[in-house]
Amino acid sequence: MRLRCLSWSAPVLSLSLLACGGGGEDDEGADEVGDTGDSEETGETGEEPPPNPFAEVVEQGLGDYVGTIDPSQIVEDGAATHYLFDPADGPMCLRGGDYWMSTRAGSHDPKDLLIYLQGGGACWSELCQAFETLGPPAVPDSGMLNRNLEDNPFADWNAVYVPYCDGSLFTGDVDIDDDDDGAIDRYHRGLIDLSVALDVALETFPEAERIVLAGSSAGSYGVHISDMLVRTMWLGAELIVVADSGVGIGKPGDSAFIPGLLEEWDSLRLIPDSCPDCVTDHITNLPSWQLSVDPNLRFVAISTYADSIIGGVFLGLGPGEYQAALEQELGKLAADHPGRYTRYLFDSSLHTTIAADSSVEGLPGITANFDQAYVGGVSVAQWLGQAITDDPAFSDQIE
Repeated sequence: MRLRCLSWSAPVLSLSLLACGGGGEDDEGADEVGDTGDSEETGETGEEPPPNPFAEVVEQGLGDYVGTIDPSQIVEDGAATHYLFDPADGPMCLRGGDYWMSTRAGSHDPKDLLIYLQGGGACWSELCQAFETLGPPAVPDSGMLNRNLEDNPFADWNAVYVPYCDGSLFTGDVDIDDDDDGAIDRYHRGLIDLSVALDVALETFPEAERIVLAGSSAGSYGVHISDMLVRTMWLGAELIVVADSGVGIGKPGDSAFIPGLLEEWDSLRLIPDSCPDCVTDHITNLPSWQLSVDPNLRFVAISTYADSIIGGVFLGLGPGEYQAALEQELGKLAADHPGRYTRYLFDSSLHTTIAADSSVEGLPGITANFDQAYVGGVSVAQWLGQAITDDPAFSDQIE
């Protein structure tokens, strides 16, 4: 299933033309946009927005669903607002269940925005271990989203919570009948789910000037593509990507694994054509390419050396293989983009840090805590606080 260019809201008019095949040098529609002079295009100051560094990926399909689907119900819940979607319109979970997302108003600078992509496994033909449904709408008060955690630098930020339940790392765009019985077994609607969530985010926080896009586990792999859509929707914003326990490592030496996943989910088309080596046995060349074309983008990466979930369950790597790939790939990124790709690496087999904290029980023996994982006496929470305040002390924390 693929919905195509049904309608578009005014704040993303130029994105509409790109997604529908406009915006190219030979396209008449591009001239029409340039001649409109609408305030939505130029902003209140009359200044033209900066060019979109990821326009080619929008043309390849990244923007197909932006502005095309409205919530079926909106529920107010204190500081949070929940947006529910009708599966008949496209957004849904892996087995066809309802999808929702949430926003939460903060008390901090209204131009600061945290967008959080939930983790929850992955599902493909050879292995399916992923969240398949969502519970009742709610924004978790834990980790980076904990409003009451003293050490949380994002406690009073505006927040967008994007839950995960389709098994495709927020990239999928295909329905699959695994047993050829005529009934759909897997609805990989990650790209649709992501798009409707970001639509709501843009409508709610259109003036965000500093955006932290954070993902944990599956959400961490997801930020490597979703950051291009976030940039497309907030062209002038500072964008800081937080990748926690999903930093782009694949199976070393197996250059068919990651492309195979993306092909199965119909999301290989979301990799820029101008970067033929963005996907190899890893996807670490993709953030490198993004950093090279987007000067207002930064990455911070968090991982353990022996992540038992990513390295063990999903990649099936032997002892030391994950750490070797991690050190090699992230070391190259940091060397190629000094000050713009920064690492927090520690010696453990635990998986994820930003989703849980000392006040909220995570998964004992499996997950680390946001405010209690330390390298060099600096916790993950403190380190991310340094990142967003441009603290001179902010640097790699490597155990």
